[in-house]
Amino acid sequence: MILKFELYMSALQKQRKIHMYLPDDYLYSQKRYPVLYMFDGHNLFHDEDATYGKSWNLAWHIIEGKKDMIVVGQECSHHGNDRLNEYSPYPFADAQLQVQQTGLGEETMDFFVNELKPYIDAHFPTLPQRKTTWIAGSSCGGEMALFAGMRYRDIYSRSLVISPYLIPTADYFLMDADQTFFDQPSYFYMSWGALEGNGKHAFVQETTICTELANRLQEHGARVFFHVKPEGEHTESSWEEEAPLFLDFLFYYE
Repeated sequence: MILKFELYMSALQKQRKIHMYLPDDYLYSQKRYPVLYMFDGHNLFHDEDATYGKSWNLAWHIIEGKKDMIVVGQECSHHGNDRLNEYSPYPFADAQLQVQQTGLGEETMDFFVNELKPYIDAHFPTLPQRKTTWIAGSSCGGEMALFAGMRYRDIYSRSLVISPYLIPTADYFLMDADQTFFDQPSYFYMSWGALEGNGKHAFVQETTICTELANRLQEHGARVFFHVKPEGEHTESSWEEEAPLFLDFLFYYE
C-alpha cells in the first residue's frame, strides 16, 4: 500500500509531500514495523511520480524479498536548485553545475527528526527504537543519509549511502568524521558505480573519498559495508538493481 500526504517543514516554512509504503495488512496484522526514512520519495515507488519516468520499484522488491517494514520518503523540492541546497548539510560550490549553495541540510534534518518521525510514530504501527529506525538516499540524498548516520546516530542505526554526491563537500565530511564517535552499533552501506561521473577521474575521486570516510568511521566504532559497481550508473535503474542487496543489509548485516 502506498500513501501520499503532505506535512509542513517548520524550519523551511514549506509543505512537502510524503510517499509512504506500508504492508497491505498493517491495519489488522497487529504487527509493528521497522521504518526506513528516505530522501527523494517521489522516485521510490511509481514510475509516473519519478522525475525521469523511472522509479526504484521499491515496494515490489520489499514484497518479493518478504521484508516486513515501512518506508517513508520525503519528496524533494522541484524549484530551481532548491534540492541541492536542502539536501546538503554544508555550504558548497559546483563549477560543473554552476551552483553555489549555503546548505540547508540541517534544516531538512530538523524536519526528519523533530516532525516527520514523531508524526509517523504517532499515526502508524512502527517500532520506534533506534535499532529499527533507518535512513537512506541516493546522490544528494546519499550525502544526507551519511550525514544523518553520523550527526544523528542516536536516532538512526543504519544508513544506506547510495551513489553519494560527496566531491564538493568531502573536506567537511572528513572533518566531521574525525569528531564522530559511535558508542552504539552503527552500520553504513556505501555504494557507487564506475560509470556515474564524467570519466574515470570522477570515479577515482569518489572511491578515494568514500574509502577514506569509511576508514575514519570504522576507526571510531562504526561498521561499513561497500558495494562498488563496475557497471553502476547514476540512475534509478541502477539503484533499483541494488534493492535486494541493501534491503538484506538492513535486516541481516552485523
